[in-house]
Amino acid sequence: MHSSALQRTLTAAVLLLPLSPFAQAAPVVPLNVMPYGAPEQRLRQTGACRGCDLRGRDLSGAHLIGVDLRDADLRGAVLVGANLEGADLSGARLNRADLRRANLTNAELSGVDLRLADLSDAVVINAYAPGVRSEGIRYAGADLTGSHLIYGGGD
Repeated sequence: MHSSALQRTLTAAVLLLPLSPFAQAAPVVPLNVMPYGAPEQRLRQTGACRGCDLRGRDLSGAHLIGVDLRDADLRGAVLVGANLEGADLSGARLNRADLRRANLTNAELSGVDLRLADLSDAVVINAYAPGVRSEGIRYAGADLTGSHLIYGGGD
């Protein structure tokens, strides 16, 4: 028998075999795979992306007024000139994030990790920041009026 004919016969035989009881009882598990741009799209469409993985994403100049980014992972994200006025960033990880010229006025920053972030020329007026981790941040030219960002921190 020719090898391709044998292969077709074996394939047909396998397809006709009954499923084992284990295979029949196995639940179907849907895969929730999000495309690369999905978190940013969800954030821009709904104004919320709690717990999103936005590591290293470029959100420069984005209008994110009042968004919910609680517990989001924004390590190394580029938010140059982004407007995050009134945003809830509680528990977010912003280590090494680029927040130059960003507006964080009245933002919720409790428990935020801002270690080594760049807040140069940012506006962070009246941001609520208890427990913020701020070691090594750059804030030359930033307006931190009423935010206690530098000494309100944690570890």
